[in-house]
Amino acid sequence: MDGESEGIILLLGVTGAGKSYFINQLKKKGPVTERPVREGHTMRSQTSRCQLVQMVLKDDDGDERSISVVDTPGFDDTERPDGEVLAEITEFLATQHALGIPLKGVLYLHKITDNRMTGSSGTYLRLLQSLIGDSAMTNVVLVTTMWYMLRDEYEGEGLRRQTQLSENYWKPLTDKGAGVTKFEGTPESAWSIVRKLAPKEPVVLDYQRQIVEEGRDLVHTNAGHSLLQKLESTKVEYSIKLKNLEDQHDEAIAIGDKAVARDKEREIIEAQDVLRRIDKSVAKLGAQPGPRIKEGVARAMKGQTAGRAVTVLAAILNITLFVVQLVVGV
Repeated sequence: MDGESEGIILLLGVTGAGKSYFINQLKKKGPVTERPVREGHTMRSQTSRCQLVQMVLKDDDGDERSISVVDTPGFDDTERPDGEVLAEITEFLATQHALGIPLKGVLYLHKITDNRMTGSSGTYLRLLQSLIGDSAMTNVVLVTTMWYMLRDEYEGEGLRRQTQLSENYWKPLTDKGAGVTKFEGTPESAWSIVRKLAPKEPVVLDYQRQIVEEGRDLVHTNAGHSLLQKLESTKVEYSIKLKNLEDQHDEAIAIGDKAVARDKEREIIEAQDVLRRIDKSVAKLGAQPGPRIKEGVARAMKGQTAGRAVTVLAAILNITLFVVQLVVGV
């Protein structure tokens, strides 16, 4: 049921930005045969693997064409190291590129309810830039979400935040052609945002060239190097924090303050966990997936038609594929 694939749109954002909610609203545009993606409102990503929604448009003659949207796991997840998340997004982008499925662009979701840009938000925005590259920035739309969580009297404040994002934090992207829009939280709004990218000429991201065509390992890509710098900085910060906590714990033990000692033991375990997650992320960045993915795609496409590329993509990556039927013109 692939029909003619017009391409794929990638959803990116930190955990809790509303990617799964966006996907669920998109699926309300027509009948869907699979169960909905869970929506994540905690710091644990509800998208544990990439998931794909294929919007199939049928005309009066019965001909079909499709545009697909993929929901990716979010960065800054308390349960999954960032290196693991980048590795999974890499698998998708490299396989999509190797299959020759056009990439129409990227939707980057950001909560309008965030009062300020945190350090991690800035880090992941720089990671987004390094994934995409300047030449593909015109195929990016920066989407503010969670407007439905603002009370009516605070909508003006939300609009002020969006203007501030556009004119300050997002300016390096918008200056290179990225668009900015507001997701109203409805199926119609989700579909109208998808339609902003659907007519665009396909692009190849810098990251895809580096992984698939140049065969680099993750750490020697622009995006991988950007993430590594963030991980190394965080590791230094938490190593110092751990040493201070251990000293404070020893002092509490020496003076017999058991309550403070217990608190410090808990904080020490938390800091050790962060450092373990960093080490796990760094290890993931050593992977060189390009050659393996190209070989896998070649095997999977034997005997398959190009029109089934989206189905093959879902099968290779074990992605949940949702198909939504639409009438052309809706």
